Amino acid sequence: KEGVEFMAGVKAESVSFASKQITLSSGVTLSYKTLLIATGVRARVIDGIRSGSTWSECHSGDINPDTMSIVDPRRYGFGSTHTVRDMGDALKLVEAFSRIEDDSQKTCYDPIVVVGGGFIAMELAAAISMYSEDNHVTVVMKGEHFLEGVFNKEMSEFYERHLSQKFGVRFARNFRVTDLWSTASSGAYCSLDGPAMDLHKTRERVFEPTPSQFTECRGVILEDVNNPSDSDIRLPARFVVFGVGSEPNTEWLGGGLEMTAGGYVKVNENCETSEEGVYAIGDVAVVDRGGELERTGHVDAARKMARHVAKVARGEFVESGGMDHIPYFYSRVLDLSWKFWGSSECHEIVTIGLGKAGKDEGAEGKTWAAFYLRDGIIVGVLLNGGSDEQNAKLEGVIRAEAKVASGKKLAKCSIDEILKDPHLLTPPTLGLGEFHAETDPDEVREAFSAFEDESGSGLMKSEDLESLMKMLGADWDKEELADAVTALDEEGKGVVDLESFVGWWCN
Repeated sequence: KEGVEFMAGVKAESVSFASKQITLSSGVTLSYKTLLIATGVRARVIDGIRSGSTWSECHSGDINPDTMSIVDPRRYGFGSTHTVRDMGDALKLVEAFSRIEDDSQKTCYDPIVVVGGGFIAMELAAAISMYSEDNHVTVVMKGEHFLEGVFNKEMSEFYERHLSQKFGVRFARNFRVTDLWSTASSGAYCSLDGPAMDLHKTRERVFEPTPSQFTECRGVILEDVNNPSDSDIRLPARFVVFGVGSEPNTEWLGGGLEMTAGGYVKVNENCETSEEGVYAIGDVAVVDRGGELERTGHVDAARKMARHVAKVARGEFVESGGMDHIPYFYSRVLDLSWKFWGSSECHEIVTIGLGKAGKDEGAEGKTWAAFYLRDGIIVGVLLNGGSDEQNAKLEGVIRAEAKVASGKKLAKCSIDEILKDPHLLTPPTLGLGEFHAETDPDEVREAFSAFEDESGSGLMKSEDLESLMKMLGADWDKEELADAVTALDEEGKGVVDLESFVGWWCN
């Protein structure tokens, strides 16, 4: 209907930007006027695990394409390894769940091991725990917490605690998977055990020969990130699922375009690459917004990019500044769900409502938010458990580019107050000679405590008044400072009383 030619079973092998030609794996050469690169990403894995950029590379011989069924079910049971990128991966994972021992006796109590500390690993741990309650999960991550760099510690622990308390998920932190544990290997090895929230290395114990029903591996071999000499720790696994991120399918481009260090294609705000007439969208593209690189691996971004490129390629009018897109993604962890708008590149994360939710035994129904501040401006917002009405306002908060006078003041607001008016805490415009000063009594007392004497008497030295008032935002000259010292230290004792200062300052 639209005149689109679909070529299945082939992949792009190379491209010549000079002659504007693409060579396919079938040997066919295609010429182009406009080229759109949408080759996506593949699962990142360790050496020895099958992975690829096409269905045939990942699943040929494993899945019957007519019946969409596993050809050899035994291969994807005990000791199998998995990634999660497409329907074929899902079929293999479901098969692994359903496998039982050869003698139909439940004697394998090894955990399902999920490797990774990002979105994929967190969602995998949740989904496996929810839909396979008979099997417990151990998450191996090379960092301290889930989503480091996106969440702060408090946010990560909220989800980790929920996974642990509700389904017994265990966490091996600061461990890196270096290899698969061969089915031919047995003997005495150190392993992991201890509190569910923080497994640690054990003494050696004897592992008997691997049961014959195990296929690819007996488990994984770990290295302690903080002590690389501990590099032969064995963790047995019912099967292993890798959720350690992705790699772009860009090798075929031959380095002819401007790329990031990770191999993603750099594009401008119109999704055009460094080569005229060549565009890139979706997972494979990174938008360069004035030096700030933005990559959003989400279907919402891919659709918007595709629509925008279609307009640009047809010569239709587009707004100055390029594609109007604010990064957006969402996730679900068991019965918890959250949405995020904006950027996580920030100087400070302020949470509202998380303190109580994070300490409760059950986190169901808890609504809390995290605001990401860069130079005092709200650049990102995450809302957990929000209502439809609240979620509908998140994009508006980012578009407002609201400046916040203080992260501490923001933390004292309610979520709905900020969603209703993102500029609620925006400082007023200053006139000549004016400055912003902190006048909240609690904040003033906290600042005063930094200069209070060690006895906790509520007194500070008069000579420290200048430093205290600068901390509170004042910008006074020497004459004004001398007047302040006179007013607060009338008897010339060289000290200032806390409550006298708070009353004087705030009024």
